[in-house]
Amino acid sequence: MRTLAAPSPAQLMVHADLALRSALAAVAGTEPSRLGRAAAGAAYLDLWAGDRLLRADGGNHSAVARFLLPRLLMESVDTLSVLLGERAQRNTGPGAAYREHARWLHQAMWHPDHRARLDAVTARLDGPPTGEDRLARPLTSVRPAALPLDLHALLDALERERRAVVGACALAPERDSAGNWALADRYALLTAAAACLDGWRGAGRGRRITTDRDRLVAALSRIAIRLGLEPVGPDTELSGALFGEAVAHCRRPTAPARTAPARTAPVGARRLMGA
Repeated sequence: MRTLAAPSPAQLMVHADLALRSALAAVAGTEPSRLGRAAAGAAYLDLWAGDRLLRADGGNHSAVARFLLPRLLMESVDTLSVLLGERAQRNTGPGAAYREHARWLHQAMWHPDHRARLDAVTARLDGPPTGEDRLARPLTSVRPAALPLDLHALLDALERERRAVVGACALAPERDSAGNWALADRYALLTAAAACLDGWRGAGRGRRITTDRDRLVAALSRIAIRLGLEPVGPDTELSGALFGEAVAHCRRPTAPARTAPARTAPVGARRLMGA
């Protein structure tokens, strides 16, 4: 029996996007719980971080995106069951659509190529990052005064983590599979954090700047949690604050999954994010 090719990162983004849209459609006209709002906000944040990663690290050809996005998107889409409640078990309507997109993400996570995805990242770890590798330089060159105040301590912790990962790569020890996975995971998460920071536009005034700041703080805090670092604040409150942005995002049109561009992920990501 022939194994189907693994979906591209851009296709995974489409499934995660449509899962979020389906979940919000299922609860339209209701007042979601605090945890439900946080789940929707978290799914939106992971889509936003995934978009930034695809733009910064080579789109569908990104080894980091192929390794990291299946897990991140599956986790956040699974959490949407908190928002849906019993609606997730319905056999028709948005609940059924949500389950179908979640199923695709689960299949991608456990696709037979998962070892190859890991190997493609660990191949970049046989020595300290150099050249165009995003972790070869600090996570951000933006002056601290231009960054949200509540990010200062977190960025210090993330930068220490980056230096630790660079040092671990430089040592190039003989690692077992668990050691390879752990280092690859830290490397990939930090690459995603750097991509989020590269998208920071912290200038000017108005609601757009406030939204950008809140989104950056919440996205980096979620990455910090996954790295085992101290987050900025409670993830439920940070993600829940983005619920309105998740709803606004889902009001924008998107293309069906079957027409998602598989050649250039940035194009797919721009369509998904309404840019």
